[in-house]
Amino acid sequence: MASMDTLFIASVFVLAGLVKGVTGMGLPTVAVALLTLRMSPLEAAALLIVPSSITNVWQLAAGPALYPLWRRFRLLLLAVCVGTACAPLLGAAAWSGAVLGLALLGYGVLG
Repeated sequence: MASMDTLFIASVFVLAGLVKGVTGMGLPTVAVALLTLRMSPLEAAALLIVPSSITNVWQLAAGPALYPLWRRFRLLLLAVCVGTACAPLLGAAAWSGAVLGLALLGYGVLG
């Protein structure tokens, strides 16, 4: 049974990779949809951490210079960090979402 699961997971990633290559649609979108046929969405999302990280680093290395990207998105990155850090302090998801939303709005106006 374990080999069937492994074969299923491998074939899902191959198919998701082919769909991404042909249509440009994200690999996680297709892979999670197919993996949830046999497992919980939490397990499916956990399986995608490593492949998503590898493809993101690959695109970062193959793309344009890192410093101009950092300069362009520095306020957005700061807003995400502030919103994430404020979530437990505010105690409510609505408040942390509001703080992050205001920070992102500020990024849109200033950036």
